[in-house]
Amino acid sequence: MMFADVADRLSEHPIANLVNSGRDPYGLIERLYKRHGEMFEYKIAALPTVRVCADPEGVRQVLSGSYDEFERFAGGVELFVGPHALILQDGDPHRVRRKPMNPGFNAESVRAFGPAMLEIADRTLASLEPGRTLSLLDAMQDITMRVIMRCIFGVADGPRFEELRVLTIEYLRQIFSPEALALGVLLKPAGAQKWMSGRSKAARASEPGSDFTPSRWPLQRIADRLGRIHSLLAAEIDRCIEQGPETRHDVLAMLLRIRFEDGSAMSRAELLDQLLLLLLGGYETTSMSLCWAVHCLVQHPETIARVRAELAEVMGDGFDPARVRDLTYLGAVINESMRLYPIAIGISRKLRVPKRISGVDLPAGAIVMASIYLIQRNPALWPEPEQFKPERMLDKRPPAWQLFPFGGGAWRCLGAAFAEHEMRIVLARLLTSYDVSIAPGVTVRAVQRGITVGPEGGLPVRLTRREPPRT
Repeated sequence: MMFADVADRLSEHPIANLVNSGRDPYGLIERLYKRHGEMFEYKIAALPTVRVCADPEGVRQVLSGSYDEFERFAGGVELFVGPHALILQDGDPHRVRRKPMNPGFNAESVRAFGPAMLEIADRTLASLEPGRTLSLLDAMQDITMRVIMRCIFGVADGPRFEELRVLTIEYLRQIFSPEALALGVLLKPAGAQKWMSGRSKAARASEPGSDFTPSRWPLQRIADRLGRIHSLLAAEIDRCIEQGPETRHDVLAMLLRIRFEDGSAMSRAELLDQLLLLLLGGYETTSMSLCWAVHCLVQHPETIARVRAELAEVMGDGFDPARVRDLTYLGAVINESMRLYPIAIGISRKLRVPKRISGVDLPAGAIVMASIYLIQRNPALWPEPEQFKPERMLDKRPPAWQLFPFGGGAWRCLGAAFAEHEMRIVLARLLTSYDVSIAPGVTVRAVQRGITVGPEGGLPVRLTRREPPRT
């Protein structure tokens, strides 16, 4: 018994949790829940202790909390974005910045991006090679990156686009390397980002179009790529200013047009941090959610048949991206896949004031995580929670505290509508163009991939081409 107790304690050591959260994030949170109940401590190396809440009422309290009660806890996001990023703002600074940014991501603005999303999806999907095993994640990341470049930055294909695409992919891979994580443990995530930023000055000063060779040293290589990304983004800001933000309809132009309550505009430093957040966040999250949706679909041929029947009915005269909101069953498929496989296990808040949550009195400064994964698989809320049943999403929208893959409350993901619109278009075109199957011998397993939880190996699949879709 004593040996078992010691083994349990060692298995929950902050370093063990850090390793296990990478190898099996869903499994780790489930094991802790089964061992400790609906409110338990979760300790990760380099981060403060978090209390995970899986109690429905407690989760509702966290999601509905006000700026006066909570502040945002980013949980390591500081490692790869600068301090001005919206995700790191609290209280009035967050409210003042979030409000004028909302119109750029509302339903009307998102619909305007539909034709570009469709053209990019069709072009990328048409380039895939049927019959051989490929990583679906690679294709989905290619689509999401091109959509971000076109719709967020107003950048079309070309040398600058290609360099920024490659640099972003490499930066995201390397920022979660053992060396970078060790720096995060040593300096804490915000300190590591500050160190990286300081070491990136030479690359920031480089001219777009000039030769760029990052250092061979691991940490300096990451800093060099961060600096070069900033250099390229700064050049896009200058290009937009030169063309006139009022003449363009991308998100960068919208950010340049923003004036806050005191009449001021975004500073150059804040613009760069917001753009980097949109680039890194949108690229990873949407592509991974698309992979999980396909993973669910290929196990249920009857669901694919129903999606295709809905597409034939709604888009009978040709695919119109403005009408994807009418694809209600496809929307249910997306919601159900995000219920089963959220790309984050939870969202965290830091208490500004003492508060009682789930029967536990927590002091000011305590950090509590509303567990997306545990709530969305709670059998008291979701009958047969392990089963993929899109029909459950058709009757009525679940309460915000019961289904919240995009987060909730004041800090709900700014790009949620953008991501869902893009997902509907990409999945519709994929299922129209191909029959998809998981590659032989592959067992799909969830692992932590950077900032998101995704299928190991990027979801290896095989494609069989169907009749060319009508656009």
